[in-house]
Amino acid sequence: MTSVSPASKVSLGRGRPALLFATLMLGPMSQGLAFTAFVAALPQMALDFGARGALIAQMMVGLAALGMLVGALASGWILERAGTLGTVVGSTLAFGLAGAAGLYPIGAAVLLASRFVVGFASACMTTACMWGIGAEYDGDRRARALGVASGLGSVAALAGTVLGGFIAQHAGWHLAFAQFPVFAAAGLLLAGLGMRQVKRFARTGGARGTPFLMRLLPFYILATLLFAVMFMGSTQFAFLLQSDGVGSSSTRSLFIGAITVVGAVTSLSYGSLQKRLSATGAFAAGLLCMTLSLAAIGASAAPVFAAAGAVLMGLYVGITSPYVYHEVTERTGDDVRGRAIGVLSAFCYLGAFLNPPAFASLSQWMGLRGAFFVTALVMAALTAATAVRLLSRRGAARAG
Repeated sequence: MTSVSPASKVSLGRGRPALLFATLMLGPMSQGLAFTAFVAALPQMALDFGARGALIAQMMVGLAALGMLVGALASGWILERAGTLGTVVGSTLAFGLAGAAGLYPIGAAVLLASRFVVGFASACMTTACMWGIGAEYDGDRRARALGVASGLGSVAALAGTVLGGFIAQHAGWHLAFAQFPVFAAAGLLLAGLGMRQVKRFARTGGARGTPFLMRLLPFYILATLLFAVMFMGSTQFAFLLQSDGVGSSSTRSLFIGAITVVGAVTSLSYGSLQKRLSATGAFAAGLLCMTLSLAAIGASAAPVFAAAGAVLMGLYVGITSPYVYHEVTERTGDDVRGRAIGVLSAFCYLGAFLNPPAFASLSQWMGLRGAFFVTALVMAALTAATAVRLLSRRGAARAG
């Protein structure tokens, strides 16, 4: 095992930079796959679970998010004790084994429990990989790496959505869960070849090493809201499409897949985008896109509005996902970054977990389409506040 101090940076890799980079992408990719391998088949799954089938099917997403929340809180501690390779290998193995549970006709309670384990493992994998990106790269290289990580997470989500929808349509929804062990096998091979066991958690003091929780708490709360809204594309959108007459899971997967396609392309461009607009400017643009997306989806049942909303939602996802991690990696030092990333992930997953019950209540009160409109108004207010903050900063910079 190697212990590295901030003053003597040592690479996390085994002399194969490309394989190390690919290994560091595993966490975000697992995060994308955890929610999307079966999302296009949620209405199909709901039919197999009886009267409360719709809620149970949506909680397949929600329990994975809860597992990610709990796993994220523990992941910094696990990373410090198990090291980089130990955390990645252990969490990848658990991800594949628990994910394979959906292949079998087991009860809803056991399947929901397996979703929790999948989420927990993905959170540990993500923290280890995001910490690795922060440790291995600096400056614009770090922003680009985070953008690529988010982009590949969207690619994994796209592949999981489209492939899962196709499999569910032709072979039943159980077989869609085969994607989890296949991903885990490839991940274990990459980690074994590309990453070595490294720990670097020496306490160095200084402003960036001070306790981070209270300092970053307002940002963490914002991240909860951002991700609760983001997961409307994984949960409520599928049911709205069904109510609008899109009955085929394969066809629904194309609309949902458009979110991930656009999100992937946008995330890959995040490094250049934040360099041109600033991180806050890019974030404001993403918020505006989500406002327009929700308004378009809520405005009409016409497929063109759903398609436009999916594209705009993808822009929001592609900017917001790398933005929140970029902000935390920039605001923290090496000594607390692993825990700060874990806590950030916990708040993000809290938003994902709160999505089904919160929007189910809102939808019962004013209908699913009305819920999209109300959320659009909330995002419009957040867009305006961010734009004011951005203009104030630029004005202060000119005055200075």
